[in-house]
Amino acid sequence: MITVLRHARLVCMNDRMDYYPDGYIAFEKDTILETGDEQNFHLFPGAQETDMHGDIVLPAFINCHTHLGMTAFRSLGDDMPDRLNRFLFPLENTCMTAELVYTSSRISIAEMLLSGTATALDMYYFEEQVAKSAQDMHFRLWAGETLLDSPHCDAENFDAGLKRIQKLLKYADPMIRIICAPHAPYSVSSANLKRVIQFARENDMLWSMHVSELVSENETCRKKSGCSPIRYLADMDLLNDRLIAAHCIFADDEDLSLLAGKGVSVAHCPVSNAKAAKGVARIRDMIKSGTTVTLGTDGPASGNTLDMFTQMKTAVILQKNLLKDRSAMPAAEILKTATCNGGKALRAPIGILTPGYKADILVLSTQDSNMVPVHDVYSVIVYSAQPQNVKTLWVNGELTVKNHSLCLTKLQDLIEDFTQECAEFNTEIKKRG
Repeated sequence: MITVLRHARLVCMNDRMDYYPDGYIAFEKDTILETGDEQNFHLFPGAQETDMHGDIVLPAFINCHTHLGMTAFRSLGDDMPDRLNRFLFPLENTCMTAELVYTSSRISIAEMLLSGTATALDMYYFEEQVAKSAQDMHFRLWAGETLLDSPHCDAENFDAGLKRIQKLLKYADPMIRIICAPHAPYSVSSANLKRVIQFARENDMLWSMHVSELVSENETCRKKSGCSPIRYLADMDLLNDRLIAAHCIFADDEDLSLLAGKGVSVAHCPVSNAKAAKGVARIRDMIKSGTTVTLGTDGPASGNTLDMFTQMKTAVILQKNLLKDRSAMPAAEILKTATCNGGKALRAPIGILTPGYKADILVLSTQDSNMVPVHDVYSVIVYSAQPQNVKTLWVNGELTVKNHSLCLTKLQDLIEDFTQECAEFNTEIKKRG
């Protein structure tokens, strides 16, 4: 059956940045059929029509960097300078299990759906469990098993991790894409980086990695190689248009030129970067140089929340303050990073409301107190909107959120399963004080 949404504030996010203050969109199954101004509307025989009464309709958000299995770490040691070594790494190695990753990922996906996100690029351990949770909850996922040279919770070394990627390929379907995800240039040797990128090329896969995220990473790389981590990758011919580089906080002018010249996409994670006092990535300069900049939440342990509203607003505020320029990064520009730029980076027909693209459609209520009035629709989305304003969400044409409630599962059931699975994990936390 064809579904038609009428009398919407329709934000298309296409190349022309079409916006219809009184618009309509028609879709059937998983595909958008038509968009336009209400004045040009024509009947679709047998269609189910809904009057949106001026609610905002836009592409569902795309989260291009996260670690969905890390929900169990949320709010743990947030203000500790040695948090990684005191809690995260030790607990991952001793307590992280496939079952905990599965229940954690379902909580994370629920949070994303309820805040308007239909797609995520994830990299973590036991990644088949993340893929399974996405399949169960009708969520679009790019899934990457994290690769490290050192032993970790689901693989004893790099080779064992690579075998896990090969097994992960069986989970691929129209909604689940498999990627390669080496952890970082400092945690994977140059030889192994070359191996995994060759594997990605042979299997026509994208790849993602933390790049230029840490002060120590940059200092160590310059001491050992005499250059930045981005130049280090370029010298090995590992920068290409298949890479989605997470963070890139410390990219200098030469790095920005390399990213743009090689077609690398960047996943900007403003909240987790700022919360960890790492710095602010130069995303305005990246965009000006031609780099595709997307947004990521990082994991629920890093930025604490997985909603893209917080990311967009924080990204804009940080850039304006960094540049001392109120006009820097207009709302419409940052909305691109959460929608159409994500689709471009992932090479998928998502993030735009246009015929032939996937029906990943988000409806924001304009009847909530923080959404009134709508002088500028882009400003309202970026500066005013919050997760509670998410009214309806279709993912691949499937209704997943209605009246700000999950349609395909009960949130309380997910919380109960997660809480039960966390018992041993929480006991270990108490031992560590």
